[in-house]
Amino acid sequence: MGWESWLTLGVAGSVIVVLAREVAPPGVTVLGGVVLLLVAGVVDPAQAFAGFSNPAPITVAALYVVARAVEKTGLLAPLVDRAMGSTPDERRALARLLPAAAASSAFLNNTPIVAMLVPPVARWANRRNISVSRLLMPLSFAAVLGGMLTVIGTSTNIVVSGLLDAADLEPLGFFEIGAIGLPVAVAGVAYLVVAGPGLLPERRPARRDVADEVREFAVDMEVLAGGPLDGVEVEAGGLRHLSGVFLVSIDRLGSVIAPVTPTTRLQGGDRLRFVGRSSDVVDLQMMRGLAPTSSEHLPHVDPARLAFFEAVIGPTSPLVGTSLKGIGFRGRYQAAVVAIHRADQRVEGKLGEVRLRTGDTLLLIAGLGFGSRWRDRSDFLLVSRLGDADPVRRERAGLTGVITAAMVIVAATGVL
Repeated sequence: MGWESWLTLGVAGSVIVVLAREVAPPGVTVLGGVVLLLVAGVVDPAQAFAGFSNPAPITVAALYVVARAVEKTGLLAPLVDRAMGSTPDERRALARLLPAAAASSAFLNNTPIVAMLVPPVARWANRRNISVSRLLMPLSFAAVLGGMLTVIGTSTNIVVSGLLDAADLEPLGFFEIGAIGLPVAVAGVAYLVVAGPGLLPERRPARRDVADEVREFAVDMEVLAGGPLDGVEVEAGGLRHLSGVFLVSIDRLGSVIAPVTPTTRLQGGDRLRFVGRSSDVVDLQMMRGLAPTSSEHLPHVDPARLAFFEAVIGPTSPLVGTSLKGIGFRGRYQAAVVAIHRADQRVEGKLGEVRLRTGDTLLLIAGLGFGSRWRDRSDFLLVSRLGDADPVRRERAGLTGVITAAMVIVAATGVL
């Protein structure tokens, strides 16, 4: 072999070592290897950057956009809840989840499928106090198995088919590899369902243990008339054993029901008072049949640019001593308060009528510019965005579903 071959082997080996040790980000590592081979003259510029014109990475990137749209609209959340059931039975949940994940992965590429399913599956597990790790690893394996059913099931298949086409050979047919992939996928999913719960350890992230001792927020939600919770008992509706959040009371036409029993039957228009951690309070926004009572709309803000924020009221704030309704919070700050935390006691009464105090923490929905606009003002001591959580845009779920289905049909039939 010439020096070019030895250099190529050395660069490839070094890239693998750096990736394995996580010394640098994968993108920087791989691109650095390419640039090194380019500078050394082993490859020319056209060869070095030919991958950027390959349909495989562009296809996967586009599928990530679809995955984000599905997550943003909450399209899969009700489907996952319905598929996995309301009882905390891991094997039954896996038996319902994994075949659907494998089948979906055959048409939407396994990596974006996992990206779409992780948030609703994690929420389902957290609500039932189940270790998420016992569901996510089988989910990942099932998606990989489903990726062996069609040519678009995984980026590897797309790359191989593209290389065949570039070499003037017949590219892979859409279902060609399914003859082998289908029996392997069926056997693999069955093994995961049977053996997974017994083999996988139960891991709970440390942040969950710490979170048990952090601030408790109070949030009001309304039962939608005619929705899936209207006329349903509290326990049957899945509101009894929520992880990290607790149903404290029900306000029904001015009459407060407390404590709430498992057999209490919900009615449309009921105002439910929950208390819990900020992340779990945010997750309540995803529950079908419930709507926030104080954050229905921000008419002057693009819904695509909304996010959750935490804001602490300072001693010189004009909010001290007044209520959200009295000061016209929504019009003044272009934000809607979802929940309130108070350090020394539980917040009582309607959130809009609570007299605010110094140190109260507000969990609110606002435009992305809210943080920079109010961070250095006296109204709030501290303003911070709540992770990557964004309000769900359910009004676009139908359109997202139609576009996703159309994409799968067009690809499967070979039209494009």
